[in-house]
Amino acid sequence: MEKVLVLVVEKDSALVAEAVAALQEAGYEVVEATDTADGLKKLYELNPDIIIASTDLPPVNGEEACRRIRQASYLPVVILGSQEELVKTLELGADAYIVKPASGREVVARVHSLLRREKKDEPPGGARLRPEHYQPGEEDTPPGLSPTECRLSNCLLSNEGRLLGYPQIITEVWGGKKVSVDTLHFYIRRLRRKMSNFNIFSMRGVGYGLSVSGQQAR
Repeated sequence: MEKVLVLVVEKDSALVAEAVAALQEAGYEVVEATDTADGLKKLYELNPDIIIASTDLPPVNGEEACRRIRQASYLPVVILGSQEELVKTLELGADAYIVKPASGREVVARVHSLLRREKKDEPPGGARLRPEHYQPGEEDTPPGLSPTECRLSNCLLSNEGRLLGYPQIITEVWGGKKVSVDTLHFYIRRLRRKMSNFNIFSMRGVGYGLSVSGQQAR
């Protein structure tokens, strides 16, 4: 099987253990996160192929986990939750929903199904804009980005054209770690030098965004 990375964002250790064991037995690589902020940090850092997350994760930057993950990524998202939350969660952008308690076998089946569909729906030539196309060392990408710069660039690129507030960027790029706005400004200056072909725009005292096509702040 071609290398496939699954990001599991779930605080229930028993459920995580069963899902991870089943996914690994099926040949997938798995990385875990226990809250939304850490999940977004690992999303920007590792560029997984699919995300599995729970409905009972704490909100990040005032938004529910499913909504924020969907805003940040084109990747397939499987949500785990109660029967009562199914319709609302699918409306927030989940690609599939599994009612808890989820068996490892059901999780693997959903992952198989979504990845097959994703491959079938992929635009010819990989035309869909994705952060992993802009990792250092690949064609037409800025070389020499540090891990933090990679996460920051992926955060901005995943939200192309949107102005993100300082607290939101810091939470998602540093995974909830306390980091000053001055540190964020420092890394933005570095990115602007290394990614001069992109427009990293800002609103003073508010936040930053990135534009590939010249659009700004929707």
